[in-house]
Amino acid sequence: MTILPTPRSRTDQQLLVRIAYRYFIEGKSQVEIGRELGFSRPKVQRLLGRARENGVVDIRIIGPSAAAAALEPRLRTTFQLADAIVTPSDPDPQAQRRAVARSAAGYLERHIRRGGVIAVGMGRNTGELAAAFRTARPLDCTFVSAMGGSPRMDAPTNPNDICRALAERAGGRWESLFAPAFVESRAMRDRLLRQEAVAHTLRIAAEARIAVVGAGGTDDGCTMVRSGCCSLAEMQRLRSAGAVGDILGNYFDADGRVISSPFSDRIVGLTLDQLHNVGMVIVTASESADKAPTLLGALRTGVVGVLIVDETTARRILDVAVAEPPSLQAEARSA
Repeated sequence: MTILPTPRSRTDQQLLVRIAYRYFIEGKSQVEIGRELGFSRPKVQRLLGRARENGVVDIRIIGPSAAAAALEPRLRTTFQLADAIVTPSDPDPQAQRRAVARSAAGYLERHIRRGGVIAVGMGRNTGELAAAFRTARPLDCTFVSAMGGSPRMDAPTNPNDICRALAERAGGRWESLFAPAFVESRAMRDRLLRQEAVAHTLRIAAEARIAVVGAGGTDDGCTMVRSGCCSLAEMQRLRSAGAVGDILGNYFDADGRVISSPFSDRIVGLTLDQLHNVGMVIVTASESADKAPTLLGALRTGVVGVLIVDETTARRILDVAVAEPPSLQAEARSA
């Protein structure tokens, strides 16, 4: 924080400098300054405001957290987000993931309302959020799986496991979806959806006011391939069709357009249209910068309302957004 001279009248400038010095440098309270100078506290407050407005006081926030926080308004404005949280970068990937998860867990706790329903997706970042989630008091809420799972999914990435972990930490309830993420045919999917146990869970998920989901990639090592939900050949075909990522198994391209995939009629979970009706869709991500195209495509679907991400990835998303603006076709579609 620096106190700078201004071209105002000498008397006025000296008064603003004197008050600013006592407040910002000496740490005196507004009441103490007012008592010393014979002013009321509201007048001291107004004069401090004038000091900032007129450039007498120049406040700079310095540090890694400040650099990360400076990216948040850019993300909110660029992608019309309700909110964005950026954590400082960390060279240790696991430490980075945990830092993002702690921010996401705190954000989720602050926004859960009594009796609320929170739909939960799959993925490592969502699973890490559950591990970081702690509440000061029991929350009267329900966590519900927004997508089926797979016996080959790791425990921290399976939606049912994540729901249970969140509910246990919150003192709430959980609703599991006892179905595969993808089934063999549309006819089989339709039969599953007619089963009350499956339909009941998806109805609850569709009525959620908050959803916590991940944005999956399309590389050969992505969660869908590792879990056996998608073969390497199928993933290659998706990439050839322009897919850059998925949310709950719904694939999209770099412009956020839904890609027709071999799974489109075989997904057991919420669709992007249903997610559009959720009041707050939170996406957390702590990845290498290579994940930026996936996250950019996810943001352009219009589904995501809150992004919680690390600084390196946030910068990369913004860089790619400038270098690769939405195509004219996508702009016409959203007009």
